Amino acid sequence: MWDNPHMETLKADDRRRVQLPDAKPGQVFEYRVSGNGAVKLTPVKPVDDDVPLVKLVRGQDGELCFPPGKGPTREQIRAAIRADRDAR
Repeated sequence: MWDNPHMETLKADDRRRVQLPDAKPGQVFEYRVSGNGAVKLTPVKPVDDDVPLVKLVRGQDGELCFPPGKGPTREQIRAAIRADRDAR
């Protein structure tokens, strides 16, 4: 007869938390509130940068430093600082 669409509702608890049934633990969402009060959640995809993990070692003077041949080059450091400054 009639086509009744199925509507799922969510209710916030006393701490303003809402549980999403399809969300994974730790998943991050961006939210936007439109002029009519509608809330839109968009999943944020993590950045997949290949960041090498290097364990620091103590040098002869007792300070932490990169192992020989594992540290960033001066050009990489310069490019990272420049990119950080440009992002501001």
